[in-house]
Amino acid sequence: MIAHARAKAGYSAKTASIGMFAAFAMIIGLAFWTAAAWLLLLTLTTALNASLIIGAFYTGAGLLGFGIVAVRTQKSVAPPAPVKVPEATLESLISAFITGLNAGARKRS
Repeated sequence: MIAHARAKAGYSAKTASIGMFAAFAMIIGLAFWTAAAWLLLLTLTTALNASLIIGAFYTGAGLLGFGIVAVRTQKSVAPPAPVKVPEATLESLISAFITGLNAGARKRS
């Protein structure tokens, strides 16, 4: 159970770090693309039309991204097989009791 939680946490951490790098790279790339599109659109049309075109493009890209995230399913990690607990015998119970008595005696002294 703990191994399953660790595996899932590791998968989530890797996904988050890759996502952070991708977001950072996309922000820088989009800044350059926006500047280039702005300069191109200013030569072809007015500043108001250029703003509308770029705004519509980013709105559509954002809606598309939200759609992809909503549909995405998480890859599940199979839980490990349960470990068979050994049967408790009288010998093991007596041994555990004596271990507890010794631990208590050491704690008091």
